[in-house]
Amino acid sequence: MEGGIILSTCFVKGIAVSSLKSLTIAALFICCLAVSSTRADSVEKVEFRLMAWKSLHFDEARQAKEYSQTFKSLGCECKQESHGNHTDVTFRCPKWRSLSLKSHTEAHKWEAFLKKVGFETKHQH
Repeated sequence: MEGGIILSTCFVKGIAVSSLKSLTIAALFICCLAVSSTRADSVEKVEFRLMAWKSLHFDEARQAKEYSQTFKSLGCECKQESHGNHTDVTFRCPKWRSLSLKSHTEAHKWEAFLKKVGFETKHQH
């Protein structure tokens, strides 16, 4: 299809993840890198932890890599294993960690993402 966007979908623990959502995660990851360099000006804080190991199943290696990089950038333990026709990303973060963000909107986006993949969160203003 000329000029159109092709979206692919994979399932992560029963949740449909389109390539558009994957791009959103990549944007959050980039935001995280930008935020880490400007923490002094931050106004919103999201704390998070995940005590037990959790695995997400990906049919596309690129999406698995994006999630793995995101979890590592947050300071989580993370491993990636490919077998069959899919890749598992296994991660945990047993100690409370925090993200300092510049806006309330960014904080809510990160909090929603973290909750969706299984983290406990605390959001302070």
